[in-house]
Amino acid sequence: MSKKNTLPTSENEILRLLQDRSPDKSKFLKKGIGDDAAVFCPRNAAEYWLVTTDMLAENIDFRCEWTIPRQLGRKSISVNLSDLAAMGGRPRFFTVSLGLPSVISRRWIMEFYRGLIERGDMHGALLIGGDLSCSESGIIISITAIGESVGRKVLYRSGGRDGDALYVTGILGRSAAGLRLLYRGCLQPRTRSQREALRSHRQPDPRCAVGMWLAQSGMVRCMMDLSDGLSVDLPRMCAASGVGAEIDTARLPLFTDATAWDLDPVALALHGGEDFELLFAVPESKTALLEKTYPHDLPKITRIGKMIRGRRNLWVHHDGKNRRRLKEGGYDHFRRHCVENEGAIVREGYGKNDQ
Repeated sequence: MSKKNTLPTSENEILRLLQDRSPDKSKFLKKGIGDDAAVFCPRNAAEYWLVTTDMLAENIDFRCEWTIPRQLGRKSISVNLSDLAAMGGRPRFFTVSLGLPSVISRRWIMEFYRGLIERGDMHGALLIGGDLSCSESGIIISITAIGESVGRKVLYRSGGRDGDALYVTGILGRSAAGLRLLYRGCLQPRTRSQREALRSHRQPDPRCAVGMWLAQSGMVRCMMDLSDGLSVDLPRMCAASGVGAEIDTARLPLFTDATAWDLDPVALALHGGEDFELLFAVPESKTALLEKTYPHDLPKITRIGKMIRGRRNLWVHHDGKNRRRLKEGGYDHFRRHCVENEGAIVREGYGKNDQ
């Protein structure tokens, strides 16, 4: 079989195919395919405009028995707003296209849009349109979010350099822990830890305020959001920047409560996905100033490693010991082996294989 007729093995492979066929030709386009959002500048516009689209499909990205429609509405828009946050953009507008089964209720529709609009209003994004269609294969949600730069300052995945410090916001692995609870039948939380994990998975909060602050600070070289897992997204940022990286698992901001559920917090942080936190690189010379001036009322930031020479050099260690290559184990729609029975996370030797 010829190579062009073979099945795609990953999302990255499909993106490379599209990039090859869609070069950035327009003088108004600042960034096309390959980042968290496209960036363009209309003629005589004061700011750059950012556009991003995400799709959620029932039984692939969510299950209706696990989430109520209002929560699903909040998550659907949050996924898109996270892409704008990753580039330092200010959310402005969004559109919603839905494919709905004919048996869907009016109440479901109203509650879904209620969640959408609530979360959009929270971050300054206004619903301005969309489309509706009937679906014979479950609910399909496609949202396009539109944002703008502030002072034309936009952060891309590219720009990182050898020696830059790597930081993340918030806690990693909490959403993945929530997903495991759902697979185990825990739909209603009984403890604070379960409540945090389930909320993180069902209705994540995009880091819009953090993204804008970091872009305005002038201290960040590159940034992206963590949607598919650190072990998948970090290589993407490194590839765009032409460097490698090493991560110290002793520094990772872990959801340690997951150990009580026989889960490995390090594996969750590296491979879990859907954290929707921000990953960014800062020159070593500016790390002290960043940590001193970063607002205390925003989600915390944690230094987790650094960028190094060689784009294929991707390493993980624990406080300088047991150095090994970082293997991709996060989520990819087209890499079938990334999901095990009952949605288990691929551990790649980092922790217990929770079957």
